[in-house]
Amino acid sequence: MISLLMLPFSFMTFKGLFGLLSVICLLLSLFALGINSNHPSNFFKEKYSFLIILCLSATVLSLLLTQSIRGDISAASYDGPVRLLAALPILIAIYKHRINFPKLLSLVIPLALLGILIFAKLGTHTYGERLTNHYLDPIFWGNFSIIFGFMSFASIQSQDHLLLKIYKLSGLALGISMSLMSQSRAGWVAAIIMALVWLILNRKKLTFKKVTAGVMILIITLITFYYFIDSFKIRIDTAIAEFMQWQTNSQTPTSTGIRLTMWKMTAHLFSQSPWIGYGEFSTLPVTKDPYILSFADTESIMTIQCCGPHNEVAAQTLRSGIFGISALLATYMIPIYIFIRSRVSQSTLMGMMLCTGVFICGFLTEMLSLKISYTFYAILTSGLIATTLWQKKSFHE
Repeated sequence: MISLLMLPFSFMTFKGLFGLLSVICLLLSLFALGINSNHPSNFFKEKYSFLIILCLSATVLSLLLTQSIRGDISAASYDGPVRLLAALPILIAIYKHRINFPKLLSLVIPLALLGILIFAKLGTHTYGERLTNHYLDPIFWGNFSIIFGFMSFASIQSQDHLLLKIYKLSGLALGISMSLMSQSRAGWVAAIIMALVWLILNRKKLTFKKVTAGVMILIITLITFYYFIDSFKIRIDTAIAEFMQWQTNSQTPTSTGIRLTMWKMTAHLFSQSPWIGYGEFSTLPVTKDPYILSFADTESIMTIQCCGPHNEVAAQTLRSGIFGISALLATYMIPIYIFIRSRVSQSTLMGMMLCTGVFICGFLTEMLSLKISYTFYAILTSGLIATTLWQKKSFHE
Protein backbone atom coordinates (compact mmCIF):
# COMPACT_ATOMS: atom_id res chain seq x y z
CA MET A 1 0.00 0.00 0.00
CA ILE A 2 2.81 2.40 0.93
CA SER A 3 4.53 1.58 -2.36
CA LEU A 4 1.38 2.50 -4.31
CA LEU A 5 1.02 5.77 -2.42
CA MET A 6 4.62 6.81 -3.04
CA LEU A 7 4.42 6.23 -6.80
CA PRO A 8 3.14 9.73 -7.79
CA PHE A 9 5.98 11.45 -5.92
CA SER A 10 8.75 9.06 -6.96
CA PHE A 11 7.62 9.12 -10.61
CA MET A 12 8.76 12.73 -11.02
CA THR A 13 11.61 12.89 -8.52
CA PHE A 14 13.73 9.74 -8.15
CA LYS A 15 13.73 7.53 -11.24
CA GLY A 16 15.44 4.62 -9.49
CA LEU A 17 13.06 4.76 -6.52
CA PHE A 18 10.06 4.69 -8.84
CA GLY A 19 11.38 1.59 -10.59
CA LEU A 20 11.99 -0.13 -7.26
CA LEU A 21 8.53 0.74 -5.95
CA SER A 22 6.93 -0.52 -9.17
CA VAL A 23 8.66 -3.89 -8.77
CA ILE A 24 7.59 -4.03 -5.12
CA CYS A 25 3.98 -3.30 -6.13
CA LEU A 26 4.09 -6.13 -8.65
CA LEU A 27 5.61 -8.62 -6.21
CA LEU A 28 3.17 -7.71 -3.43
CA SER A 29 0.28 -8.04 -5.88
CA LEU A 30 1.42 -11.52 -6.87
CA PHE A 31 1.67 -12.39 -3.17
CA ALA A 32 -1.78 -10.89 -2.47
CA LEU A 33 -3.31 -13.01 -5.22
CA GLY A 34 -2.15 -16.10 -3.34
CA ILE A 35 -3.81 -15.00 -0.10
CA ASN A 36 -7.23 -16.55 0.47
CA SER A 37 -6.71 -18.71 -2.60
CA ASN A 38 -9.94 -20.49 -1.71
CA HIS A 39 -11.73 -17.26 -2.58
CA PRO A 40 -10.76 -16.41 -6.19
CA SER A 41 -11.16 -12.85 -7.44
CA ASN A 42 -13.64 -13.84 -10.18
CA PHE A 43 -11.98 -11.16 -12.30
CA PHE A 44 -12.07 -13.32 -15.40
CA LYS A 45 -15.85 -13.61 -15.05
CA GLU A 46 -16.17 -9.84 -15.42
CA LYS A 47 -17.70 -8.85 -18.76
CA TYR A 48 -14.86 -6.37 -19.32
CA SER A 49 -12.04 -8.81 -18.48
CA PHE A 50 -11.26 -9.62 -22.13
CA LEU A 51 -11.21 -5.93 -23.07
CA ILE A 52 -8.88 -5.14 -20.18
CA ILE A 53 -6.44 -7.89 -21.17
CA LEU A 54 -6.61 -6.64 -24.77
CA CYS A 55 -5.91 -3.09 -23.59
CA LEU A 56 -2.80 -4.15 -21.66
CA SER A 57 -1.46 -6.52 -24.33
CA ALA A 58 -2.40 -4.75 -27.58
CA THR A 59 0.90 -2.90 -28.06
CA VAL A 60 2.95 -6.04 -27.44
CA LEU A 61 0.79 -8.00 -29.89
CA SER A 62 1.02 -5.31 -32.59
CA LEU A 63 4.81 -5.19 -32.27
CA LEU A 64 5.11 -8.98 -32.36
CA LEU A 65 2.90 -9.28 -35.44
CA THR A 66 4.46 -6.49 -37.50
CA GLN A 67 8.05 -7.33 -36.54
CA SER A 68 7.45 -10.96 -37.47
CA ILE A 69 6.14 -9.94 -40.88
CA ARG A 70 9.05 -7.55 -41.48
CA GLY A 71 11.58 -10.02 -40.05
CA ASP A 72 13.21 -7.52 -37.68
CA ILE A 73 12.42 -8.85 -34.20
CA SER A 74 13.95 -6.59 -31.54
CA ALA A 75 13.65 -7.46 -27.85
CA ALA A 76 14.37 -3.85 -26.85
CA SER A 77 11.11 -2.72 -28.49
CA TYR A 78 9.09 -4.60 -25.87
CA ASP A 79 10.78 -3.12 -22.80
CA GLY A 80 8.14 -0.40 -22.44
CA PRO A 81 4.95 -2.04 -23.78
CA VAL A 82 5.40 -5.21 -21.72
CA ARG A 83 5.03 -3.07 -18.59
CA LEU A 84 1.39 -2.53 -19.50
CA LEU A 85 0.83 -6.27 -19.43
CA ALA A 86 2.84 -6.62 -16.21
CA ALA A 87 0.30 -4.39 -14.45
CA LEU A 88 -2.44 -7.04 -14.81
CA PRO A 89 -1.60 -8.76 -11.47
CA ILE A 90 -1.82 -5.36 -9.74
CA LEU A 91 -5.24 -4.78 -11.29
CA ILE A 92 -6.53 -8.23 -10.25
CA ALA A 93 -5.13 -7.87 -6.70
CA ILE A 94 -6.83 -4.50 -6.19
CA TYR A 95 -10.04 -5.95 -7.60
CA LYS A 96 -9.87 -9.09 -5.46
CA HIS A 97 -9.15 -7.33 -2.17
CA ARG A 98 -11.43 -4.38 -2.96
CA ILE A 99 -8.85 -1.70 -2.32
CA ASN A 100 -10.19 1.83 -2.78
CA PHE A 101 -7.25 2.94 -4.92
CA PRO A 102 -8.62 6.36 -6.05
CA LYS A 103 -9.48 7.37 -2.46
CA LEU A 104 -5.92 6.69 -1.36
CA LEU A 105 -4.49 8.32 -4.48
CA SER A 106 -6.58 11.47 -3.97
CA LEU A 107 -5.07 11.95 -0.50
CA VAL A 108 -1.53 11.71 -1.87
CA ILE A 109 -1.58 13.78 -5.09
CA PRO A 110 -1.56 17.36 -3.67
CA LEU A 111 1.26 16.55 -1.23
CA ALA A 112 3.15 14.70 -3.97
CA LEU A 113 2.85 17.68 -6.32
CA LEU A 114 4.21 19.99 -3.62
CA GLY A 115 7.17 17.66 -3.09
CA ILE A 116 7.75 17.39 -6.86
CA LEU A 117 7.76 21.19 -7.17
CA ILE A 118 10.22 21.65 -4.31
CA PHE A 119 12.45 18.92 -5.74
CA ALA A 120 12.50 20.61 -9.16
CA LYS A 121 13.15 24.05 -7.66
CA LEU A 122 16.14 22.72 -5.75
CA GLY A 123 17.53 20.83 -8.74
CA THR A 124 19.68 21.87 -11.69
CA HIS A 125 17.72 23.86 -14.26
CA THR A 126 19.04 22.37 -17.49
CA TYR A 127 16.23 23.88 -19.61
CA GLY A 128 16.66 27.51 -18.59
CA GLU A 129 13.41 29.04 -17.35
CA ARG A 130 11.40 25.88 -18.12
CA LEU A 131 11.06 23.96 -14.88
CA THR A 132 11.56 20.19 -14.69
CA ASN A 133 13.68 17.61 -12.88
CA HIS A 134 17.02 16.09 -13.87
CA TYR A 135 15.70 13.25 -16.06
CA LEU A 136 12.36 14.36 -17.52
CA ASP A 137 12.17 17.09 -20.14
CA PRO A 138 9.80 19.99 -19.37
CA ILE A 139 7.15 18.63 -21.77
CA PHE A 140 6.68 15.40 -19.81
CA TRP A 141 7.08 17.13 -16.45
CA GLY A 142 4.51 19.81 -17.24
CA ASN A 143 2.06 17.42 -18.89
CA PHE A 144 1.96 14.97 -16.00
CA SER A 145 1.81 17.82 -13.48
CA ILE A 146 -1.39 19.22 -14.93
CA ILE A 147 -2.87 15.73 -15.35
CA PHE A 148 -2.16 15.11 -11.65
CA GLY A 149 -3.84 18.43 -10.87
CA PHE A 150 -7.04 17.54 -12.70
CA MET A 151 -7.08 14.08 -11.14
CA SER A 152 -6.94 15.78 -7.74
CA PHE A 153 -9.81 18.06 -8.73
CA ALA A 154 -11.85 15.14 -10.10
CA SER A 155 -11.45 13.28 -6.79
CA ILE A 156 -13.52 15.88 -4.89
CA GLN A 157 -16.75 14.38 -3.58
CA SER A 158 -19.84 16.11 -2.22
CA GLN A 159 -19.45 14.40 1.16
CA ASP A 160 -15.85 15.58 1.59
CA HIS A 161 -15.17 17.95 4.49
CA LEU A 162 -14.49 21.57 3.50
CA LEU A 163 -10.82 21.32 4.46
CA LEU A 164 -10.43 18.15 2.39
CA LYS A 165 -12.01 19.88 -0.61
CA ILE A 166 -9.60 22.79 -0.23
CA TYR A 167 -6.70 20.34 0.04
CA LYS A 168 -7.73 18.60 -3.20
CA LEU A 169 -8.27 21.95 -4.94
CA SER A 170 -4.73 22.88 -3.96
CA GLY A 171 -3.65 19.90 -6.08
CA LEU A 172 -5.31 21.48 -9.11
CA ALA A 173 -3.72 24.85 -8.35
CA LEU A 174 -0.29 23.25 -8.01
CA GLY A 175 -0.72 21.24 -11.21
CA ILE A 176 -1.68 24.32 -13.23
CA SER A 177 1.14 26.39 -11.72
CA MET A 178 3.72 23.71 -12.43
CA SER A 179 2.45 23.34 -16.00
CA LEU A 180 2.87 27.09 -16.51
CA MET A 181 6.39 26.90 -15.06
CA SER A 182 7.29 24.11 -17.48
CA GLN A 183 5.82 26.09 -20.43
CA SER A 184 4.51 22.86 -21.95
CA ARG A 185 1.77 23.80 -24.43
CA ALA A 186 0.46 20.24 -24.79
CA GLY A 187 -0.61 20.30 -21.15
CA TRP A 188 -2.52 23.53 -21.69
CA VAL A 189 -4.49 22.01 -24.54
CA ALA A 190 -5.17 18.90 -22.46
CA ALA A 191 -6.35 21.05 -19.55
CA ILE A 192 -9.11 22.58 -21.67
CA ILE A 193 -10.27 19.14 -22.84
CA MET A 194 -10.11 17.66 -19.33
CA ALA A 195 -12.17 20.55 -17.96
CA LEU A 196 -14.83 20.05 -20.64
CA VAL A 197 -14.86 16.28 -20.04
CA TRP A 198 -15.40 16.88 -16.31
CA LEU A 199 -18.32 19.20 -17.06
CA ILE A 200 -19.88 16.68 -19.45
CA LEU A 201 -19.55 13.79 -16.99
CA ASN A 202 -21.10 15.86 -14.20
CA ARG A 203 -23.86 17.39 -16.33
CA LYS A 204 -26.61 15.49 -14.47
CA LYS A 205 -25.40 16.81 -11.11
CA LEU A 206 -24.96 20.40 -12.27
CA THR A 207 -27.60 22.93 -13.23
CA PHE A 208 -27.41 24.75 -16.55
CA LYS A 209 -26.28 27.88 -14.70
CA LYS A 210 -23.41 26.01 -13.05
CA VAL A 211 -22.28 24.49 -16.36
CA THR A 212 -22.41 27.92 -18.00
CA ALA A 213 -20.48 29.40 -15.08
CA GLY A 214 -17.87 26.64 -15.41
CA VAL A 215 -17.36 27.35 -19.11
CA MET A 216 -17.13 31.09 -18.43
CA ILE A 217 -14.56 30.53 -15.67
CA LEU A 218 -12.50 28.43 -18.08
CA ILE A 219 -12.62 31.13 -20.78
CA ILE A 220 -11.82 33.94 -18.33
CA THR A 221 -8.92 31.94 -16.88
CA LEU A 222 -7.40 31.42 -20.33
CA ILE A 223 -7.78 35.10 -21.21
CA THR A 224 -6.26 36.12 -17.88
CA PHE A 225 -3.30 33.80 -18.38
CA TYR A 226 -2.74 35.16 -21.88
CA TYR A 227 -2.69 38.82 -20.89
CA PHE A 228 -1.02 38.61 -17.49
CA ILE A 229 1.45 35.69 -17.69
CA ASP A 230 4.26 36.56 -20.09
CA SER A 231 5.56 33.01 -20.60
CA PHE A 232 2.06 31.78 -21.48
CA LYS A 233 1.51 34.60 -24.00
CA ILE A 234 4.94 34.19 -25.56
CA ARG A 235 4.52 30.44 -26.03
CA ILE A 236 1.08 30.85 -27.62
CA ASP A 237 2.17 33.70 -29.88
CA THR A 238 5.29 31.79 -30.89
CA ALA A 239 3.28 28.70 -31.86
CA ILE A 240 0.94 30.79 -34.02
CA ALA A 241 3.82 32.65 -35.67
CA GLU A 242 5.71 29.41 -36.35
CA PHE A 243 2.60 27.83 -37.86
CA MET A 244 2.13 30.80 -40.19
CA GLN A 245 5.80 30.67 -41.12
CA TRP A 246 5.56 26.94 -41.88
CA GLN A 247 2.61 27.56 -44.21
CA THR A 248 4.79 29.80 -46.36
CA ASN A 249 7.03 26.75 -47.05
CA SER A 250 9.92 28.41 -45.27
CA GLN A 251 12.89 26.08 -44.71
CA THR A 252 13.78 27.81 -41.43
CA PRO A 253 13.33 25.14 -38.73
CA THR A 254 11.18 26.04 -35.71
CA SER A 255 9.69 23.92 -32.92
CA THR A 256 6.20 23.99 -34.41
CA GLY A 257 7.46 23.80 -37.98
CA ILE A 258 9.56 20.70 -37.32
CA ARG A 259 6.55 18.95 -35.78
CA LEU A 260 4.31 19.82 -38.72
CA THR A 261 6.93 18.72 -41.23
CA MET A 262 7.42 15.42 -39.42
CA TRP A 263 3.66 14.81 -39.40
CA LYS A 264 3.58 15.50 -43.14
CA MET A 265 6.40 13.02 -43.61
CA THR A 266 4.50 10.49 -41.49
CA ALA A 267 1.39 10.81 -43.65
CA HIS A 268 3.44 10.10 -46.77
CA LEU A 269 5.34 7.18 -45.20
CA PHE A 270 2.06 5.69 -43.95
CA SER A 271 0.69 5.75 -47.50
CA GLN A 272 3.73 3.72 -48.61
CA SER A 273 3.49 1.08 -45.86
CA PRO A 274 0.10 1.34 -44.13
CA TRP A 275 -0.19 -2.13 -42.60
CA ILE A 276 3.08 -3.00 -40.87
CA GLY A 277 4.99 0.27 -40.64
CA TYR A 278 8.79 0.47 -40.54
CA GLY A 279 9.93 -0.53 -37.05
CA GLU A 280 12.57 1.68 -35.44
CA PHE A 281 12.64 5.35 -36.41
CA SER A 282 16.30 5.12 -37.43
CA THR A 283 15.31 2.80 -40.30
CA LEU A 284 12.81 5.21 -41.86
CA PRO A 285 13.56 5.73 -45.58
CA VAL A 286 13.34 9.52 -45.29
CA THR A 287 16.70 10.34 -46.84
CA LYS A 288 15.97 8.48 -50.08
CA ASP A 289 12.41 9.58 -50.77
CA PRO A 290 12.27 12.34 -53.43
CA TYR A 291 8.90 13.63 -52.23
CA ILE A 292 10.07 14.01 -48.63
CA LEU A 293 13.31 15.67 -49.72
CA SER A 294 11.26 18.18 -51.71
CA PHE A 295 9.79 19.79 -48.56
CA ALA A 296 11.57 18.49 -45.44
CA ASP A 297 14.49 20.40 -43.93
CA THR A 298 17.55 18.61 -42.58
CA GLU A 299 16.67 19.15 -38.91
CA SER A 300 13.19 17.66 -39.34
CA ILE A 301 14.67 14.58 -41.02
CA MET A 302 17.27 14.16 -38.29
CA THR A 303 14.67 14.62 -35.54
CA ILE A 304 12.21 12.04 -36.88
CA GLN A 305 15.02 9.50 -37.29
CA CYS A 306 16.31 10.17 -33.80
CA CYS A 307 13.25 10.85 -31.66
CA GLY A 308 10.17 10.10 -33.75
CA PRO A 309 7.47 12.48 -34.98
CA HIS A 310 6.51 13.97 -31.58
CA ASN A 311 2.99 12.59 -31.89
CA GLU A 312 1.85 9.31 -30.35
CA VAL A 313 -0.53 8.37 -33.17
CA ALA A 314 2.10 9.18 -35.79
CA ALA A 315 4.77 7.27 -33.87
CA GLN A 316 2.69 4.10 -33.66
CA THR A 317 1.80 4.51 -37.33
CA LEU A 318 5.46 4.50 -38.28
CA ARG A 319 6.32 1.62 -35.94
CA SER A 320 3.50 -0.78 -36.72
CA GLY A 321 1.14 0.79 -39.26
CA ILE A 322 -2.60 0.20 -38.84
CA PHE A 323 -1.90 -2.47 -36.20
CA GLY A 324 0.01 0.14 -34.18
CA ILE A 325 -2.83 2.65 -34.42
CA SER A 326 -5.31 -0.02 -33.34
CA ALA A 327 -3.12 -0.94 -30.36
CA LEU A 328 -2.80 2.70 -29.32
CA LEU A 329 -6.56 3.22 -29.47
CA ALA A 330 -7.08 0.06 -27.41
CA THR A 331 -4.61 1.33 -24.79
CA TYR A 332 -6.57 4.55 -24.26
CA MET A 333 -10.10 3.96 -25.49
CA ILE A 334 -10.84 0.71 -23.67
CA PRO A 335 -10.29 2.27 -20.22
CA ILE A 336 -12.28 5.33 -21.30
CA TYR A 337 -15.09 3.05 -22.51
CA ILE A 338 -15.15 1.19 -19.18
CA PHE A 339 -15.21 4.44 -17.20
CA ILE A 340 -18.00 5.92 -19.33
CA ARG A 341 -20.09 2.75 -19.11
CA SER A 342 -19.83 2.76 -15.30
CA ARG A 343 -21.70 5.08 -12.97
CA VAL A 344 -20.03 8.41 -12.30
CA SER A 345 -17.78 8.02 -9.25
CA GLN A 346 -14.44 9.13 -7.90
CA SER A 347 -12.63 6.33 -9.74
CA THR A 348 -14.32 6.98 -13.10
CA LEU A 349 -13.72 10.73 -12.96
CA MET A 350 -10.06 10.34 -11.99
CA GLY A 351 -9.64 7.65 -14.64
CA MET A 352 -11.14 9.87 -17.32
CA MET A 353 -8.79 12.72 -16.38
CA LEU A 354 -5.78 10.39 -16.57
CA CYS A 355 -6.66 8.72 -19.89
CA THR A 356 -7.97 11.87 -21.55
CA GLY A 357 -5.01 13.94 -20.39
CA VAL A 358 -2.34 11.48 -21.53
CA PHE A 359 -4.14 10.85 -24.84
CA ILE A 360 -4.52 14.56 -25.69
CA CYS A 361 -0.94 15.39 -24.69
CA GLY A 362 0.10 12.55 -26.98
CA PHE A 363 -0.95 14.57 -30.01
CA LEU A 364 1.96 16.95 -29.38
CA THR A 365 4.49 14.52 -27.94
CA GLU A 366 4.87 10.77 -27.48
CA MET A 367 3.71 10.31 -23.88
CA LEU A 368 4.46 6.57 -23.70
CA SER A 369 7.91 6.71 -25.23
CA LEU A 370 9.68 6.16 -21.90
CA LYS A 371 9.68 2.96 -19.83
CA ILE A 372 8.89 4.98 -16.74
CA SER A 373 5.80 6.58 -18.33
CA TYR A 374 4.57 3.18 -19.55
CA THR A 375 4.87 1.83 -16.00
CA PHE A 376 3.17 4.81 -14.42
CA TYR A 377 0.23 4.83 -16.84
CA ALA A 378 -0.17 1.06 -16.51
CA ILE A 379 -0.29 1.02 -12.71
CA LEU A 380 -2.59 4.03 -12.28
CA THR A 381 -4.98 2.96 -15.02
CA SER A 382 -5.11 -0.58 -13.66
CA GLY A 383 -5.81 0.63 -10.14
CA LEU A 384 -8.62 2.94 -11.24
CA ILE A 385 -10.20 0.30 -13.51
CA ALA A 386 -10.04 -2.31 -10.75
CA THR A 387 -11.76 -0.02 -8.25
CA THR A 388 -14.40 0.97 -10.81
CA LEU A 389 -15.23 -2.70 -11.43
CA TRP A 390 -15.46 -3.86 -7.84
CA GLN A 391 -17.46 -0.78 -6.80
CA LYS A 392 -19.83 -1.34 -9.70
CA LYS A 393 -20.23 -4.96 -8.62
CA SER A 394 -20.86 -3.94 -4.99
CA PHE A 395 -23.43 -1.38 -6.11
CA HIS A 396 -25.49 -4.07 -7.87
CA GLU A 397 -25.16 -6.66 -5.09
